[in-house]
Amino acid sequence: MIWAIIIAVVVFVLFKFSSALNKDNGDLAGQSLSEKFSFVVNILNDNAYGGEGKVTTIDKRRFNLYQENSNQIIQFQYSTGSLTICWKYKYYQKEIIHEKTFDEVRNLSLFEQEKIANILIREMKQVIAYHKTDVLSF
Repeated sequence: MIWAIIIAVVVFVLFKFSSALNKDNGDLAGQSLSEKFSFVVNILNDNAYGGEGKVTTIDKRRFNLYQENSNQIIQFQYSTGSLTICWKYKYYQKEIIHEKTFDEVRNLSLFEQEKIANILIREMKQVIAYHKTDVLSF
């Protein structure tokens, strides 16, 4: 009896996960991930790279924003309706990684995309300031 319940729960979870991935495919039909979140990308690009960063697609659900010879890279990953942004910053050969996941981002307005970018920029400024102080204190 207990095994039947466990199997039913596992099947249900797998079904929900598979359904969410199929919704992701629908979200990305006809546009790339970087296009879907282009407003976030543009704001982060302006802030981190002065607008000179370039998008490098890794696969359908992941891409990087990077500028040649830069000390930072921003990675985007989209899965099951959530966007995870991982911002890596290197200072004096010591790297800090700040990662944040934004849930339920399937249909964002430009205002909501701007809010995501601004939250990340504000948090990253604090992370970088702390990291620089930490690195220089050694």
